Amino acid sequence: MAADHVKITFPPEDDNFYADLRAEVDAYFKARGETHHGNRLMHFKVAVLLAGYLTAFGLILNASHPNMLWGCYAFLGFWGVFLGLNVGHDAVHYALFKNRAWNRWAMHVFDFLGLSSYNWKKRHVGGHHIFPNIMSYDPDIQQSKVVKIYPQDEHRAMYRFQWLYMPLIYAIFTLRWVFYRDFKDVMSERIGGVNNRPYPRREVVKMVFFKLSYVALMVVLPWQVTGMSFGTVALGFVILQFCASLTMTVVLLSSHIDEHSHFPEPDETGMMPHSWSKHHMLTTSDYATESFWVTHLFGGINHHVIHHLFQHVCHIHYPALTRILKEVAAKHKVPYRSTKYFFPAMYSHFRLLYKNGVPPPTAA
Repeated sequence: MAADHVKITFPPEDDNFYADLRAEVDAYFKARGETHHGNRLMHFKVAVLLAGYLTAFGLILNASHPNMLWGCYAFLGFWGVFLGLNVGHDAVHYALFKNRAWNRWAMHVFDFLGLSSYNWKKRHVGGHHIFPNIMSYDPDIQQSKVVKIYPQDEHRAMYRFQWLYMPLIYAIFTLRWVFYRDFKDVMSERIGGVNNRPYPRREVVKMVFFKLSYVALMVVLPWQVTGMSFGTVALGFVILQFCASLTMTVVLLSSHIDEHSHFPEPDETGMMPHSWSKHHMLTTSDYATESFWVTHLFGGINHHVIHHLFQHVCHIHYPALTRILKEVAAKHKVPYRSTKYFFPAMYSHFRLLYKNGVPPPTAA
């Protein structure tokens, strides 16, 4: 089992795989006369996503029947995830705009969705992208004792049924994030392998302000404007969180946590067994990369391998860069994992839960 908080290091690149890949990616942008940031198509996409979200919110305020209200809340649930993944995710990687200040403003999409952009950036960029799939270090996969994700983790009898009960827990993922996880992060000295001290007081103030504003906009304002009962509006908010949670989990789970995933461990000095690029190739996988709709709705998360290797590139370029990655990986005989369709990728995640729930021979 990985030793907690030992400094993680990677051995040098052992061949020209990553150097060749970088050269091919640089040649792609040079040939197109573009930078790695978002282009006009990406910025048009941002406008469409924002317009869709604001339109649905406007329909909530003008809803005349509970069914219409609940339907709009459901739409806001999954559309809000698409907005966060397409806009906020690229912004935290400074990939959306050339101007870094504009990216910092765009990060606040997460805050308007009730989630702390500061915590998200620290977890995702400062933790997950540095320590993907490393037990006790990767804060995006760092799980509670409710589920066993890492095969080498300690075993509990309840894990035999985790493939059955985890969908219920996934259904409250964003609800827990809004009202619990962000506050827990404020109180935590470390988040996985990330030092969380000192924690800026202004970020605490900002987080509380945005969360109160989020509840006011999503619950209090519709309750006052529509004239419907508080229970009706509160149920709509729960529906929103349910739809957002399921959308978020199905988008993210298959990129790192499936039955073929690797979970490398450092030695006692913190040295990993593979170079940086090979580690990301082993711990990350793609799915449905040929699907136009999956790619554009999910913000390119399905092209996850190229995202990990070039995290500062806007996802609008991922389909072309993934084709380059496949060619270079085949040339250097570096394993590249991808599932052609979305649903088999999801099924593979639950296969992992099932396999990890089987007691190991020593426990049996």
